[in-house]
Order: sequence, then structure tokens, then C-alpha cells
Amino acid sequence: MKAAVAQIKLYEDIDANVRTISKYIALASKQNVEILCFPECNITGYVRDFNTVDQDAVIETLDIIQEQVTHSGVNVIVGVPYFERKKRFNSAIVLLTNGERYIYHKINLTSSDEAFFKKGKEPLIFRLGDVKCGVLICRDQNDPMLAAKYKTLGADAIFILSAHFYEPIEAIRKLNKNRALPIARAVENNLFVLKANAVGSANTKISLGGSLIIDPEGFVVREGNTINEMLLSYEISKEDV
Repeated sequence: MKAAVAQIKLYEDIDANVRTISKYIALASKQNVEILCFPECNITGYVRDFNTVDQDAVIETLDIIQEQVTHSGVNVIVGVPYFERKKRFNSAIVLLTNGERYIYHKINLTSSDEAFFKKGKEPLIFRLGDVKCGVLICRDQNDPMLAAKYKTLGADAIFILSAHFYEPIEAIRKLNKNRALPIARAVENNLFVLKANAVGSANTKISLGGSLIIDPEGFVVREGNTINEMLLSYEISKEDV
């Protein structure tokens, strides 16, 4: 299974984000990617007031992306604020080419998340061919027990949607930590970890990219820089797990 992560800039404008999503799905399709993961809240942007997000616009946008997913043959994972049971969650939506959808709600919230979102409770496993995949969002990478639970559920790979926006000095200080944790999760559980992080600035904060694809032995097989948008892809083999 050829999998990829998109390291991209995020905007408060949904239409601008949809244009970026469409561009990277098209690029992934040309490279025969089977599944593409985007950063946390990439549909709406992450550094923003989520109370102003129109949920109807979010649902319409997911339907628009679903059309391209079906047409392109590329399964995608997108990040979005999502209402369920009258509660707002920081969520990852898996959109499959056959029309199926799966939803994961972020479990380990930051203080800024807690101002807008409720805490998720359950992991998510979905299958593409012979490969079983799990999903984490940003700070979930800090939780070794959550990653271990995915392993017990049979996961071969974990996708992490991130938006590591901090004030500039803090962003630099946390580079090593946010690189080390996904590597640790891969080694501890003998599985692939694919992390899509945002890049660029939002208000006074900045996200320094560094998206990663890590194999089950902890080797970083693909890594993004701290400046540019890019697509990182790798052929995942179940035999390597």
C-alpha cells in the first residue's frame, strides 16, 4: 500500500483549504498513492475561534472532498471540527473511495482544544486491503498506552494528524520532542507511523512542519523540512510489521 502525508499551510478560509486539499489529492493520484493523510483541522485551520465555524459548511466540504476521493481513487484522512450528539469534537474523518466514512475524535486535548472541544473516547481502526490502520491527532502521540491499544487491535500503521502551532521560540524548542515521540510509538509497537504536520504561520504562531514517515524499526524513511509544503510517500508492506 502506497501511503502519503501532506505537509501543507492552513488557512481560516475553508475555500482556500479545499483548493490545497484538491491540489494534493490530484498530486497523490498521479503518484499512485492509495491513502493520503492531511494535518489536524486542515479543512478549517487550527489557530482560530471554532465557535464561528459553520457546521453545514463543514458537511458540504466533506461531500465535495468525497467526490474527488471517489473520482481520483485516493482515500484520504482530513482534520475537521465535527459535531456529534450536539457536542463538538476535534476529529479526523476517513473518506474511502467506496463512499465509506470513519470518524475519530481526539482523546488527549490541549488547553486550547478544551476551550472548544469535548474529549473523544475510542480509538479507530479501519482496513485498506490487507493493512489495518489507526488514527491519532496531535497530542495523542504523547500517550504510549493509546498507541499500544492500537497494536493490540491489530494495527499495522498509525496516521497522526498534527498542527504544532506555537509561538516561534517554543516551536523551535519543541522540534526534537515532536520528532522523537512518533519514532518512539513506532518502535514500541513495531508498526509504521505516518505524521502529517502543518507548516507556516497563523496569527503570531508558527508550525515548523517536519512531517514524518517511520518504519517499524524506528527508521525515518521520509521527513519534511520546516518551511515548504510537500507530499511525502512510502510503500507500506505488511511483511515489514
